Amino acid sequence: MNTTRHDYISSYVLQFHQTALRHSGTALTLVAILQGQAQVKRFSRLAEMNAGDVFFVNAGEVWAMTSREGCVALCVDVETALLPLVSYPYADRIQLVDSLVDPEETREVSLVYRDCIFLKDVLESYRLFNQEELAGQRQLMEEKLGLTLVMEYNVQNEINRQFRSVSEDKFVRYYRIIDYIQTHLDAKLTLQQVAEAEKMQKSYFAQLWKQNDNMTFLECVSRYRLREAERRLLFTAASNGEICKACGFSDSKYFYRNFQQEFGMTPSQWKSLWTKSRIPDERILPPAEGQRYVAAQQCQLDYVKTDTRLYQQYLWLRDQPALKASSSLELKLDLYHPDNVLMLGQQRVLTWYGFDLLMNLVRQRQLSVTLQIRMDCLQEEQDQQEFEELIAQVYARLGTRVTKNWKFELHSRQPQELREAEKLCGWLRKKLPACKVICVLA
Repeated sequence: MNTTRHDYISSYVLQFHQTALRHSGTALTLVAILQGQAQVKRFSRLAEMNAGDVFFVNAGEVWAMTSREGCVALCVDVETALLPLVSYPYADRIQLVDSLVDPEETREVSLVYRDCIFLKDVLESYRLFNQEELAGQRQLMEEKLGLTLVMEYNVQNEINRQFRSVSEDKFVRYYRIIDYIQTHLDAKLTLQQVAEAEKMQKSYFAQLWKQNDNMTFLECVSRYRLREAERRLLFTAASNGEICKACGFSDSKYFYRNFQQEFGMTPSQWKSLWTKSRIPDERILPPAEGQRYVAAQQCQLDYVKTDTRLYQQYLWLRDQPALKASSSLELKLDLYHPDNVLMLGQQRVLTWYGFDLLMNLVRQRQLSVTLQIRMDCLQEEQDQQEFEELIAQVYARLGTRVTKNWKFELHSRQPQELREAEKLCGWLRKKLPACKVICVLA
C-alpha cells in the first residue's frame, strides 16, 4: 500500500492524573502542557512541568507523567520513518540519538519567550488541524506542524554538541559508542572493550568521552541499564529476574540496590506505581473540548511579542545572500532597544525573540557582531538575571568558538553605571573568554 503524507502525523489532547505515554521506537512525540502542573519522567528523573511548557519524547524513550490535580496536555506524533517523504528543511538531518540535554540544564539555557513562541506555533497549527472547513488544506497544516516539531527537535538535539564545541567527527563517534553500549547491555562492558569495538586507543577514547559527557563511562553504562530496566518494567511482562539478566546486572542484589538508589523504591513498587490503574486515568478529549483548552492557552500567550528589533534584523540579514564571511559588514545589536521591550501594565519585560535565529545566521556567515548593553537597563536584580540567562543561552547553543567575533559595548551615562560596567566587563571576560568587552561612557 502506498503511504501518503497524512499517515505520518497525528495529534490529540490528553487529560490525565497518572499515565505512562506510549512506548514507540518509530515516532517523535511533542507534548505541551496546556493546563495544570505535572511531573514528567525523563532520563530517569522527574522534572516539574507547568502550563505552557513543551517537551519531547525521543524515539524509544520511556516517559511517564503524573499530576496531583489532573493535567491537560497536547500530544503530537510524527512517524520518523516517513520523514524523508516530506520535503522539510532539516528532515534529512534529524538525529535519533537516545539522549538529549537533561531537563534541568535545558531549563537553565532556554529563554521563556522562545518557548512561548514555539508553543504558539504548535497551538495555532493544532487549531487549524481540527477545523473541518479547512480539511482541503490539511496537508499544508500537517507540514507546518511537522516542520515546527522537526526543527525544534534538532535545535534541542544539538545543544550538547554545541555546548562543548566538539567536532562533527567526534560527535558522530560518540553516538556510535552510545549505540554500542545500548545494544550490548546484556554483556560485560568495559572501557577497553568498547574502545576496541570502535577501533580506538584507550587513551583517545577516554579523551573523547570526557569531551562529550559529564559522567564517567561506568556511570553512563549503569544509567542506560537502569533506563532499559524501566522500559522493560513498564512495557513488557518480564519478571524482575529476567530484566536483571537482560540489562546486564551481575546479580539481582546489585540490580535492586542500584534501582532503589536511583528511584527510591524497588522495581516491583515502581512497576505498580506507573502501571496499576493508569489507563482509567487517561482520557483523550473530544476535538471540540480539546480545542477549548487550546484556545484558553492561546489567549494566555497572546501577549508574547514576536516583532522584536532582533527578529526584524534577522529577517533583513536572511534576505541578504550576498553578505558572506568576507563581507566587511559588522552587525550592531542594541539588546535593550525599545522594540525588544514589552510593557505589561507598569512592568517592563524583555523578550529578545529572534536572538537565537539571528545568532545562528551570524555563525553560518562568520560575521562580526557588536552587542550594545545600556547599563541603565541593568539596575534591577531581575534585569541582571535576564541578561545572565541570555549569556547562558549563547554559551550553551553556540559554544565559545563562535564568540571570538563578538564584541560587547557597555554604555554608561554616569560614574556609578561605569563602575557597574567594569564589574560586568570582568564577568563577561570570564564567562566568554573569546569575546571582546569594552566600557563606553556615552
